[in-house]
Amino acid sequence: MTLFHFFNCAILTFGPHAVYYSATPLSEYDTLGTSIKSAIVYLVTALVKLVCLATFLKVSETDHFDPYQMLLAFTSH
Repeated sequence: MTLFHFFNCAILTFGPHAVYYSATPLSEYDTLGTSIKSAIVYLVTALVKLVCLATFLKVSETDHFDPYQMLLAFTSH
């Protein structure tokens, strides 16, 4: 049953990408340019996501980060 679950998850994860790759001209020409474009789009999307999180995430002003307090909490156990 575990092996069946593994194959099911693997097919659901990699299957659509394999079908898309073989069904489009991506597999035949300009794979490097398309890969670079997709990496740039990914980086821009990640940057926009981080900026949105930093802008709209509410954190109270009384919260503060003290790395020494965390270090003491880990070493006291």
